[in-house]
Amino acid sequence: MEIKERAPTSRLKYGAALLCIVFTIGTLGFHFIEGWTYLDAFFMTLITITTIGYQVHPLTEIGKVFDIFIIFLGVGSAAYVFASFTRFIVEGEMQHYFGRLRLDKTIMRMNNHYIICGNGRIGSLISQELLHSNKTFLVIDNDPAIIEHLERTGIPHILGNAADEDILVKAGIKRAKGLIATASSDMTNVYIILIAKELNPDLFVLARAETEDSTKNLLRAGANKVVSPYLIGGRHMANIILKPTVVDFIELATGEKTGDFIIQMEGFKIRKDSCLVGKTLKDAPIRKDIGLIVVAIRDRTGKMIFNPGADMTISVDDVLVCIGDTEALRSMKTLVNS
Repeated sequence: MEIKERAPTSRLKYGAALLCIVFTIGTLGFHFIEGWTYLDAFFMTLITITTIGYQVHPLTEIGKVFDIFIIFLGVGSAAYVFASFTRFIVEGEMQHYFGRLRLDKTIMRMNNHYIICGNGRIGSLISQELLHSNKTFLVIDNDPAIIEHLERTGIPHILGNAADEDILVKAGIKRAKGLIATASSDMTNVYIILIAKELNPDLFVLARAETEDSTKNLLRAGANKVVSPYLIGGRHMANIILKPTVVDFIELATGEKTGDFIIQMEGFKIRKDSCLVGKTLKDAPIRKDIGLIVVAIRDRTGKMIFNPGADMTISVDDVLVCIGDTEALRSMKTLVNS
């Protein structure tokens, strides 16, 4: 059977506790055997463990035997603590420990962030996209190898089971904006969603489904959106054969395909202080000045309006889905926030 090695802090705590026990036994033993005061008994225990060699009072025969016992027990305990502390410093475990403390503080300060549960093939792709988009997020995974990789890349992470309520609370589930359940097991994703929704009913949850049949169970558990990578992949491959031009355009618009001419699609939410509020698409400088095409508008009720007319008025909380080149989208972001 494989024996797990103690964590650095656990070894130090274990050694410190052992030393406290030895000091307690030694102090009480010398007090009752020799009749010394507690101070003299403690001092005798101290000089015995540290092998100073100084004697407080002459020892009786029983006291000498007890002192030999304290020497063996105390010196061994002190050596264990010294070795653990040396390893804690020399092997960089102290740096790792304080790095973990800094990371925990960073996670505690997170707000409106995303939580990725599982950093496998799908989860790692999502984390990279969020990282490139400068989104605040963290990853929960129970694989130490994955956690070690995340530590090297600087991505906030927590080692543990995402279906554990304490782990989700530690990840700031009550302050989070969204959760992405990408565990390889649909049942695990169901458990994660049920616990997450109980802790934060307003949380947006995106779930991965291994099979099409499990989609209903994930939606019943509280997922807002469910994606089946295999189903999407199969349809995409079929469309490459059936509708190659359409697929090329979609890949271009979503950034999956690169070339000399790069366009992207992005949604912009209109705030109440935006200069676009109350203007029609015809009067707004979106098309004529920036060069973007508004392909759809989602209003505050969630209704999606495709190919909106030029006379349509822009309202607060509308989300304008625009398509254009990178520079135009950057100008639109500035316009929306002005």
